[in-house]
Amino acid sequence: MLGLAFWGATLLSVPIALGEYVVPLADGSDGWSDAFSKAKALVSQMTLEEKLNMTQQNNYWPRVGEVDRLGYTGLYYADGSEGIRGLPFASAFDMALNGAASFDRELLYRRAVAIGEEARGKGINTQFGPGVNLLRVPEAGRAFEYYGADPYLAGQAAAEHVKGVQSQNVMAMMRHFIGNEQEDGRTFINSIIDDRTAHELYLWPFQDAVHAGVVSAMCAYNGVNGSHACSNPLSLGKWLHDELNFQGFVLSDYGAVFLGGEVDAANAGCDSVIGNSQYPFNGSMSTSVPFGPGGVLAKAIAAGNVSESRLDDMATRIAAAWYKVGQDQDFPPLVTGRNVLSVKHNELIRELGAKSAVLLKNEGTLPLKNLSYGGSGVFAGGQGSSYANLPYLITPFEALQQRARQCGSQVFGYFDNYNHSVQASYAAKANAVGAPCLVDVRQQCSEGYDRANLSASWEGDQTILAVAGRCNQTVVLYSACGPFNVTSWVDHPNVTAIINAGGAGQEAGNALVDVLYGDVNPSARLPYTVAYQLSDYPATVNPGDTVPLNTTFIDITYSEGLFIDYRWFDKNNITPAFEFGFGLPYTTFNYSGLSIQTMGNNIVSQAAPNASELFDDLAHVTVEITNSGSLDGTEVPQLYLGSPAVGAPNQVLRGFEAVHLAAGESQTVVFNLTRRDLSYWDTSIEGWTLPFGDYTINVGASSRDIRLVGKLSLSRQ
Repeated sequence: MLGLAFWGATLLSVPIALGEYVVPLADGSDGWSDAFSKAKALVSQMTLEEKLNMTQQNNYWPRVGEVDRLGYTGLYYADGSEGIRGLPFASAFDMALNGAASFDRELLYRRAVAIGEEARGKGINTQFGPGVNLLRVPEAGRAFEYYGADPYLAGQAAAEHVKGVQSQNVMAMMRHFIGNEQEDGRTFINSIIDDRTAHELYLWPFQDAVHAGVVSAMCAYNGVNGSHACSNPLSLGKWLHDELNFQGFVLSDYGAVFLGGEVDAANAGCDSVIGNSQYPFNGSMSTSVPFGPGGVLAKAIAAGNVSESRLDDMATRIAAAWYKVGQDQDFPPLVTGRNVLSVKHNELIRELGAKSAVLLKNEGTLPLKNLSYGGSGVFAGGQGSSYANLPYLITPFEALQQRARQCGSQVFGYFDNYNHSVQASYAAKANAVGAPCLVDVRQQCSEGYDRANLSASWEGDQTILAVAGRCNQTVVLYSACGPFNVTSWVDHPNVTAIINAGGAGQEAGNALVDVLYGDVNPSARLPYTVAYQLSDYPATVNPGDTVPLNTTFIDITYSEGLFIDYRWFDKNNITPAFEFGFGLPYTTFNYSGLSIQTMGNNIVSQAAPNASELFDDLAHVTVEITNSGSLDGTEVPQLYLGSPAVGAPNQVLRGFEAVHLAAGESQTVVFNLTRRDLSYWDTSIEGWTLPFGDYTINVGASSRDIRLVGKLSLSRQ
């Protein structure tokens, strides 16, 4: 039992009306003292114009805010969650969503290290990512940039990304802060999020990134509870700076400071801007420069509407981030055309592609031996500002041809997406000789718009049915960038295997063939729920949201609260096609020996929003995992917690591990539950509270495949 006392500190209360709030100055706390001291000394030597130069970027060249006389190099920003956007001789990595599907922290870290290595190699100071918005609506166009529908999974992935990129002296930038869960109407929608939902869901992964040491953040286009995110005293000021004590700097998304909101943006905590101001509510750019010399900020400082101490703080935060990651020490010169490609990164992309391919169905067809093939192209990753140029692309058909040469099998490809009668004819010929048929379909997704539906692009669903109608062993290879519609074909008797490959970057074909032939035993899990119908989800994109009103926000109320994705399906007893956390291996695993141990005595029941003790372990849960099959493989045991807190979901993810086991091998897995894991956001104190009572501990292979159940109790002594 844990003895509990009450936390008696008074939380900071701040005015949050526009025009009244001014973000607190950075103070060098939370491990920033050395970088902060150096930054203050640097900024104290700068002129007013030099400080203003650090706050505005209108293009990507040269580095922003460079001060040669003081040795400050300024910052060059690179877009892209799949690698470095738009520059030659850089890798196209697997999607971030693929990283989430791996449920493998070590692999997520290595992916981030590789992205950081390539950014550093070109002299890039800041790499945009991690993206940690949640998959609230299944049609979300940028879902491929993020880590799925669960805040715990997204937070764990974000922390690994931050640590990996910044290990290479490159700044990670968490984004898009906050409430940017849909693309349609993103400059004029107003995300209305209640306080508890904001903290337990949408702020959660950002807090993990801050705890991991992220040095920069990007604020979003949308409104949050009534004002735009980049000038929002609640979200940007109170949540990020006051509650999370963020010491780094905030950059606007491109043009995300709106005309008339420049002063509020500076005072609320936006430190630097890309692009001109936009006109509110219609998304078009103005000629107004928000920050920088000659911009609105400079005039506001002269008029006393923004203090020069706030400008000093903006410059200090930017310079402190530069020092914090060590860019004052032998950081490479900026050469955007430098070749940073490597065989090592090619191999990593292939490894992650294979380990993030989710096997959803297998009735003995896989692994393959001989095959026929019919399909429609390849999917490397989503489009928009996070797209990375492909230095090369291995398609599934190319990889299958290479494998056929090695093993003496035969491959045939047919690539007309729309001629379903010919697709069926070739499927029948393959079936006549006992060969399986592979149907390769995908979704199109991008920044800037949400998907109109969850169907496969280019008549992919019709292709699946045409082939399955004539081939007894139809393998669906689905390259998804979020939830997808399987209803018309998932239960077809001839669809004997399904793989969700996601977007596996430049090595997509090789990674897929590694799984198809069993060179890699699949271990990935769904980072979202696949439903039978769109109406099963708690929220969807409303087509009406795409029509701007020009004069006001369009409100998007997060009325489902804490109940997104599997939490909603659990609450309403909705059967999914494939649940969150689901994925099949080619072997079998047994679970046993559940043990639950609580830690310590007289632990306070309440904690401030940024208290260090939130990350203290309060309980350990151990289980024994055994590979009971005949093949080596990796299992991903998951811990789901049921809380006694009023209004809590049935269960929430609070632990996972990727455990590689040889055939017959066993391993003890330890899940550490922190104070924050066990707490709920208490709106009455604006802090975290541990509820008294019994917690349910569910451990299993997915959110619906629970193998072991136990109880953890907290009571007042």
